[in-house]
Amino acid sequence: MVARAAPSERERAIRSEVREELRALLDAQELLEPGPAEYERVQHLVAERITAANRRSATLGEPEIAEPERLARRILDDLLGLGPLQPLLDDPEVEEIIVNGPQRIFAIAHGRKRLADVVFEDDEQLLQLLRRALGPLGRRLDETSPMVDARLPDGSRLNAVMPPLALGGTHATIRKFLLRARTLSDLVALEALTAEAAALLEAAVRSGLNMLIAGGTGSGKTTCLNALGASVSVLEERVVTIEETAELQLEPVLPDCVALQGREPNAEGAGGVSIRELVKNALRMRPTRIVVGEVRGAEALDMLTAMNSGHDGSMCTIHANGPREALTKLRTYALMAEEALPAQAVTEMIAEAIQLVVHLRLDSGRRRVSSIYEVTGIEGAQVAGSELFALSGGHLEWTGIRPRRSERLLRAGYPGPGISA
Repeated sequence: MVARAAPSERERAIRSEVREELRALLDAQELLEPGPAEYERVQHLVAERITAANRRSATLGEPEIAEPERLARRILDDLLGLGPLQPLLDDPEVEEIIVNGPQRIFAIAHGRKRLADVVFEDDEQLLQLLRRALGPLGRRLDETSPMVDARLPDGSRLNAVMPPLALGGTHATIRKFLLRARTLSDLVALEALTAEAAALLEAAVRSGLNMLIAGGTGSGKTTCLNALGASVSVLEERVVTIEETAELQLEPVLPDCVALQGREPNAEGAGGVSIRELVKNALRMRPTRIVVGEVRGAEALDMLTAMNSGHDGSMCTIHANGPREALTKLRTYALMAEEALPAQAVTEMIAEAIQLVVHLRLDSGRRRVSSIYEVTGIEGAQVAGSELFALSGGHLEWTGIRPRRSERLLRAGYPGPGISA
């Protein structure tokens, strides 16, 4: 990527001219959310102003603008996009953008981070562009609301923090949701999963085993959950998905799927809808399965209740470093609920509700399933289980343990290792 140099005086002048004319031509809402017609008008206006600037330069004997197309692109990005960040947003390889103030911007692609060759003029330009992106979403970033988390129209998740909470300038993180795998077969093609393990997981979905998808940040949990959910293709199934930020794309591929999304409170602290409220509401929508994008609070108890009350084949994700840690964390979250159930009761609920834990990890830029763990019951005060598939020599292999639910898996079409017809 070519470094974006600081704008010249001539570029600033053209941008200022265009901005002034736009204020007369378009209203504030059209500038915040430009449609194709508005975008074309702005594009035409920018081209006119650059042509006029070149004519003036020729008259005065000054050099013309060397790369007018690139200048037009920059001005359009500044006026209608996210300025210096727009090329990174448009790059299909970039997964995440990290802004540490106006001068240090990082891009993550294929799991690897690099310093991007783009900068902002100053913190004020960065703030203005973030506020313009947040405006149509009804969100604010100012002294009274110096921290914000929002979903951009393209599905990207934007988190921003400004001074005084952030030292040294405004910080922002934009996580793009790039769905490179829509099915388990796609995960196999990407070498995130073996065909043998994929066959087990597909049979587990079809047989209605409840699953917990675990892993660290950026390990591919949501992509895996989406691929698992796509295996639910029976008309009799009614799936309700619940997320804070909509990333799952199951509605277009499943015959009966309803997507629910939580809502953050407004600047006055009102109007918020939590994941826990959505899980409770989902139970009234006659679902056969409930899929929660991420469990990270008291909604864990409601999810476990749903799994234990006839919603076989439900799934959710959780941040954890391994299968056992995921089950421990799920227990901790469920204990945070205001119902204050005894720890042993929650442990028993987990042992009854969860049948499989799928753990993923990001290793040297490569996302892969590192473990498929079967819950088998309780030992002492802990949930017990065993690994059916684990990484061995860099490959996901069967551990030699026969699944406890082998009959259900066999009926779902999985005559895999440890199972005989």
